[in-house]
Amino acid sequence: MSLTGMRNSWRPLAMVLGLLILVGLAGAAWTTVRNIKGAKRVIAEVDGKSRAYWLLEKDGTFSASINGPALVRVVSRAPYKSKLKGKESVLDWTLDGQPGGRFAHALVKSRGARLRPAKEDPAFATPNKWTRLSAANTDEIRIPFGTHILRVKADQSAADGALLRLKVKTIHPMPKGGTVDVLPREAGPSRIVEVKQSRATYQVLRSGDELQVEAVGPTVLKVLTRLDWNSTMAGVQKYQLKVLEDGALKNTWVLRGRHSKGAIYADKQDTTPAHAETLFIEVPEGKHAYTVKFEDSGREVNVRLLMPRASLRNGGK
Repeated sequence: MSLTGMRNSWRPLAMVLGLLILVGLAGAAWTTVRNIKGAKRVIAEVDGKSRAYWLLEKDGTFSASINGPALVRVVSRAPYKSKLKGKESVLDWTLDGQPGGRFAHALVKSRGARLRPAKEDPAFATPNKWTRLSAANTDEIRIPFGTHILRVKADQSAADGALLRLKVKTIHPMPKGGTVDVLPREAGPSRIVEVKQSRATYQVLRSGDELQVEAVGPTVLKVLTRLDWNSTMAGVQKYQLKVLEDGALKNTWVLRGRHSKGAIYADKQDTTPAHAETLFIEVPEGKHAYTVKFEDSGREVNVRLLMPRASLRNGGK
C-alpha cells in the first residue's frame, strides 16, 4: 500500500515523513553507480578534470541495480558535431521492464568537454583532436522501495550514442521521534558492534539462516546489514538478503559490502564488521510477519532492524 493511501491515523506521521524525505534529499550524499552492465567505461576530460562515463552505443541499452527508496541522477552527454546543433539526444528508461519515461534534450556544444581516447590511440597525444562532447544534461528518476533494475536506452538520437553518469542518493523515510530495535521472534546468535564508542546489538545470520520479526503498519522498517569481514576479503563484496512478508517474497536486495575502518566487535577479535549497508521495508497497514533470509555460502552477515518509535502506537488490527 502506498503512503498516500493509508488510513487517517497515519496522516500525522505521513506529514512528518514527507518533510523528512525533503530534508533527506537536500542533505544526503550522492554516490556514483558503478554496477553498470551493457556499456563501456570511458573517460571524458571536462574543463581539465577527468570524469568517468559509460558509453552507450546508438540504440544500445545498459542496466543497473538500484536499491530504493532513492533518487537517481542521470547526467548525459553525446559526441558532438556542428551539423547536430539544435537536434536532440533522446534517452528512454524503464524500471523492472515497465515503461518509465523519456529524456530529450537539444544538443549544445560544450566549451571544454572532450572524449579522451585510449593511450595506444595515435590521437591521444593531440588533445585538440579528441572527440568534442555536448554540454551535460541532468535528469532525475525516483526509485521506490526495494531493489529495482533501471534500464536506459539511447533511442532515436541524432548523435552517435550517449555518454552517461549515474549518481544515487538514498531517501531515508524515517520520521522524527527516534527509533526502537525490532527483536526477532526467537533469539539467535548476536554480536555487539561498536562504532565511535557507540554500541548496538546485531543478529548474526550464517548461510541458510533466517530471522523473523513482526511489525504493525503503516510504518517503515530500517535494516542495517554488515558483512562479517575477514582477512581474505577485499574491495567490494556483493551479497543478497531476501525478505518475505507473510510468507510471500517481498523483495531481494542486492548489497555491496565494504571494509569499515571504524567498526569493531566488542566481543570478537578475529574478524570485523563491514561498513553498514542500509535498506528499507515499507510495512502496509495491519500486523505483518517478516522473514529475513541470508543464503550466501561461506559468509556471515550481521543484521539490525529498527522502526520508528511512533509506530508502537499502531493498533495492530
